[in-house]
Amino acid sequence: MKKGFSIRTTVVIFAIIFMSIMMAVNAFIGYRRYYKSVMNSYIAYTDTVLNYAATAAVKYKFGDMIAAREMPEDYEHLRSELNQIKEDSNIEYLYAIYFDDPDDMHSLYYAINTKTKAELAEGMSFSYMGTSGRNDGFADATLKAFLDAVKSGKKDNGFQKGYSQEYGFQLNGYRVVFDSAGNAAGLLCVEIDISTINDEISQYVSKVGLITIFLTLLMVLLYLMFMNRYLIRPIEQIGASTNTFMKKMRSNVDPAELRYDETAVESGSEIGLLADNVRNLANGVASYMVNLQTVTAERERLGSELALATQIQDSVLPNTFPAFPERTEIDIYAAMHPAREVGGDFYDFFLVDDDHLCMVMADVSGKGVPAALFMMSARIVLQSIAMMGKTPGQILTEANATLCINNTMKMFVTVWLGILELSTGKLTAANAGHEYPAIKRKDGRFEIYKDKHGFVLGGMEGMKYKEYELLMEAGDQFFIYTDGVPEATDAEHKMFGLDRMIDALNTDSDAGPEQILKNVRQSVDAFVKDAEQFDDLTMLCIEYKGTQATQTD
Repeated sequence: MKKGFSIRTTVVIFAIIFMSIMMAVNAFIGYRRYYKSVMNSYIAYTDTVLNYAATAAVKYKFGDMIAAREMPEDYEHLRSELNQIKEDSNIEYLYAIYFDDPDDMHSLYYAINTKTKAELAEGMSFSYMGTSGRNDGFADATLKAFLDAVKSGKKDNGFQKGYSQEYGFQLNGYRVVFDSAGNAAGLLCVEIDISTINDEISQYVSKVGLITIFLTLLMVLLYLMFMNRYLIRPIEQIGASTNTFMKKMRSNVDPAELRYDETAVESGSEIGLLADNVRNLANGVASYMVNLQTVTAERERLGSELALATQIQDSVLPNTFPAFPERTEIDIYAAMHPAREVGGDFYDFFLVDDDHLCMVMADVSGKGVPAALFMMSARIVLQSIAMMGKTPGQILTEANATLCINNTMKMFVTVWLGILELSTGKLTAANAGHEYPAIKRKDGRFEIYKDKHGFVLGGMEGMKYKEYELLMEAGDQFFIYTDGVPEATDAEHKMFGLDRMIDALNTDSDAGPEQILKNVRQSVDAFVKDAEQFDDLTMLCIEYKGTQATQTD
């Protein structure tokens, strides 16, 4: 099998990828918000400057000057006030324009422009009414916005971001200038250089990036410390103890010296449950090997050891009834009769939590001790996964993956597994190549329920298992079994069959689970008589009484 990444490496990779994604998302969101905030501040500033300039334009009736293309005495007074506004503001340009042809956005002319004292000292000159602006570096999108504002007589301030090779990135604020008749004559324009935004954004992203990288490394470190303590280290301890145990087994050490090294894993968690199950399995194997060593060629001693194995197998399965005397929602009973001293069939039932009962019926390929050992392994795997809160389909899928590992004996097991929700009666189940169950509705008769079948466990890697649901109502009964029941044969090699099994189930319509199993066993015994059987006979029956029974009690 190809060796993959270790758990520690996988956790590190996952943590780095996750935190990197979080870093990128946070940086992007921060960038967007910061950019919007900065741009809004520029727009607000441009709006204020435009309002001051518009007040001066109205004062000197600048709209009439543009409409008449004239520069009276007030023209220079207006320029003087606009010069002062620019002097007191942090802007690049303050000017006015008009379009000679209202349908041609390239027919732009300057009506006035402003200069600061420093610009005038450097030799810059003013633009006067009628100065051509057709060769200036206005982007077409900006020109179109200007022209549309004039044609529509836009009353409020407008803003347009633009770029030209001559002036770079600019924020253009513009306001329509009206003449005395209320006609749009031209535009007052304010430009602010926004190229510095990119520098500010770059500095912001750098700071956020450094902070996020630091936080990422800190979170990865804390995450690794947590995962190392509660997941990685316990699993490594379990793996080391298991590896040591397997090396001892392969070295043919004296079974009396075969011990499983205890792990310091806290109980109560899923990892603790796994550690307990692995330890129990290892100790069970060690105990079995010790017992097996004592077996001699003498028939009596072999019979004694097999009898002990039968007792161990019986003790592994729940065999105390009533199983849950405090739970009045259900009545459950099960029985297993191996064809040999030990068998490969097994049943199981246990509470996953206070409201969910897991039931298992399984049949391992083969007979005798090998089947019994595989049975014990399969039972522990199924129970361990089920106790993690998985669904039946997930339980069978993960159990199949586990049982396929190092399955050199090519053994497999058919399994029916269901989880009953005690508060509602909802039964969720999955079937891995097992026999069809039988169901009896209240005041009805037992009938075969043909559910969906998946492939057997341990037979092929990568299998997925589908699940289905049934709703059980008060008084409904559910019967699961192994093929030892319908395939029981008489002396003439005739099989008992499903029809006789259904008849036996319906012998007594008022019978509870225990009596139902006894009726089926009696019917099988009467059919096979003294004929030797080669398959285990295992059955389980549950009656759902509903939550009403609990409330009544």
